[in-house]
Amino acid sequence: MAGNSARFFFILSGEHPTLPLAELRAILQAYAIKYKIVGNFYKLVEVEADRTGLESIAGRGGYLDEMGEEVLHTEDNIASIKREVEFTDLEPFLSSQDSFSIRMLRFGGVSKELSRVHLEGYLGKLLAEKTGAKVDLQSPKKPFRGILAGSLFHLGLIMHQRPKGSIHRRRPRKRAVFHPSTMPPKLARCLVNLSEVKEGETFLDPFCGVGGIAIEASLLGCNVVGVDALSRMVRSARRNLAHFGLKSYGLIRGDARNIPLRTVDAIATDPPYGTGASTLKSTTKDILARFLPQAKIILSPWGKVVFASPLGTGAVELAESQGFKIFDRHELYVHRSLTREILVLGSN
Repeated sequence: MAGNSARFFFILSGEHPTLPLAELRAILQAYAIKYKIVGNFYKLVEVEADRTGLESIAGRGGYLDEMGEEVLHTEDNIASIKREVEFTDLEPFLSSQDSFSIRMLRFGGVSKELSRVHLEGYLGKLLAEKTGAKVDLQSPKKPFRGILAGSLFHLGLIMHQRPKGSIHRRRPRKRAVFHPSTMPPKLARCLVNLSEVKEGETFLDPFCGVGGIAIEASLLGCNVVGVDALSRMVRSARRNLAHFGLKSYGLIRGDARNIPLRTVDAIATDPPYGTGASTLKSTTKDILARFLPQAKIILSPWGKVVFASPLGTGAVELAESQGFKIFDRHELYVHRSLTREILVLGSN
């Protein structure tokens, strides 16, 4: 890649084997960021991409914990690390006017002969001697991340970290109204991102329940429409959005088989399918069979539909019978009697 291209690192949450990376790919694609994955080990993903746009998308991911720009990578031994630091031009990353810190991570139990604490001190001394910058472990201007992954050592400058406590504050039991069937915020955010929706676009959750997915889409700056067949669910969703200072004028009582919208840019939803959520005496298969034709009508030509359903519902066959293309599929174990199947659909 040419132009303003550089190598960046992303640290994923590692809570699912496929969803975090799929979410990252969907975000990059939504913003038309040209990229190439050049490394992938456990929770570390290395990407070559243009700097333009990356900073604005860093905080979008439900399963994205941290990102930054890679300074160097080399073999995982002290001699190689010392040599690479000495030969690398650090001026774009650190100057004598800066304060900095280095914190180490180790993925997959590799390089056990290298102590993380020792490496932090050793690297801090190397960088301070070379640049004249001062180590500050409390409030550094430039926080660096060292990563041991595979057979390599990586050093990068952190550009974004998930704010501490941000997910905890949005947990279902922290909201104004709790419902046991609502999705946890990381998964709800992931579904929104898999739809490739961007801020300012119209997003629909046709089975909004108490608003878990609507909250995440609203926080991303989407124009959210939430529909639910039960008035009490709509009232609860309004209360939950208001709890986070979010607009709720797009929440309405209605039928997912006859949504009063002409077009939407993206759809992500979690239809009712368990004892904890009302299915209004319909099976999940029946609900999807009636909803998907409506989704096909109102979805913009390049839009995506993302939904979860119990494994074994026949969701793939239902979607294909309505003319949808299956772009992605994931399985998510919830408990002994429920494994979710998550599908990403499109018309093109």
